[in-house]
Parts: sequence; C-alpha cells; structure tokens
Amino acid sequence: MGSQNKKPIIQKRKAYKRNKTFFAALFNAFNGIWIMISRERNFRIHIVIALLVLWVGIYFHLSRSDWLWVTVGVFFAIVAEILNTIIEAIVDLTVGDRYDDLAKLAKDVAAAGVVFAVFIEFTILAIILQPYFWVWLGIHNLFNY
Repeated sequence: MGSQNKKPIIQKRKAYKRNKTFFAALFNAFNGIWIMISRERNFRIHIVIALLVLWVGIYFHLSRSDWLWVTVGVFFAIVAEILNTIIEAIVDLTVGDRYDDLAKLAKDVAAAGVVFAVFIEFTILAIILQPYFWVWLGIHNLFNY
C-alpha cells in the first residue's frame, strides 16, 4: 500500500533554445561530429578509410584534379552516413520500441543510400588510383599517363 503514495516520476524536457552566436552554433556542430565519432561504428570506419585514402594520395602525389575527385567521393560517403544516422534517430524517436513497416522502410532505404554512396566512392577511387597503382606495380599500358 505504501507504493500508492509515491508520485510518478516525470522527466522534465529541456527547453529548446536557438544558438545566440555563431560560435555557439559552431560548438554544437563540433559536438555533433563528436557524437558521430563516439557512437557510430560505421562513421569511424568511414573516417579510417578517409585517412587511408589521404595517406595513399600523399604517397602517390595525386594531381590537383585527382584530389578533387577523391575528396568528393570520400565526403559523399561520409555525408551519406551522417544522413543515415539522422534518419535512424528520427525514426527511433517517432516509433519508439514498437515495430513499424514504414520505419523499417525508412531505415533500410537510408542504409541503402550509404551503400550506394560507398559504391560511388570506391568507383571514383578505382578510376583515379588505378594508373598510380599500375605504375607502382610496374605495369605499363595505354591507360597510364
């Protein structure tokens, strides 16, 4: 009977407030990057791949235009992973613990977007790095510059 006298615990939600300065907004953006690094395994994998590509590009002395394409490919995949995380968080917030076919659809399509972006990234990397690797391996053909 003593449990009937207890008041229910109500969580107080934090009030929404806009960033008052540019630096507050910038701090929140960096906080978002930290959240992605600390919570999202796949994001960390993308970062490791980006660092590996950076090392390979420096090693092969990529041209300016090659760097442009490599950068576009790498960041395309990273941005896709960020958008996937946003969609997953919104869906989870909306449906909670219950199963919903539309929630599954949204999450699966968002994940497919990441797979597609990674496919594009690796295609760009293969096209750009192929001649460098062949020269490095001593293979000479019509496609080398």
